[in-house]
Amino acid sequence: MFSRPVFRTAGIGIVVAIWVLSLIPLSQSGVPGSDKFHHAFAYFTCMFCWGQAFPRAATRLKLALIFTSMGALIECAQGLTSYRSFEWLDMVANATGVIIAWFVVTVQLSLQRRYRIGEAGREGRQ
Repeated sequence: MFSRPVFRTAGIGIVVAIWVLSLIPLSQSGVPGSDKFHHAFAYFTCMFCWGQAFPRAATRLKLALIFTSMGALIECAQGLTSYRSFEWLDMVANATGVIIAWFVVTVQLSLQRRYRIGEAGREGRQ
């Protein structure tokens, strides 16, 4: 699997991309799919990378709160521009992506820990 520094680097890039793409003037996106799906996917990817980089449960919970707050802050900033708009449903989509990623990473890391513990136990019995 990838190392933590790789996930941190990817996470930094994703956070920067979210801020830039959220605050620059854009015409209609050429990317097919729902706007809300794009929001959820961006925040899922962000939380997933940072969750891999910081596997402690308490840290992942803090990151989830930070990224949910970041989504709300960006929506408020968009409302202050003349070329973007504030949308409650975008904040909901952002938070949904964060929550799903938090859950996926939590389950994944839990399974990895169980697998490693199981392997160590088998080696000791042989």
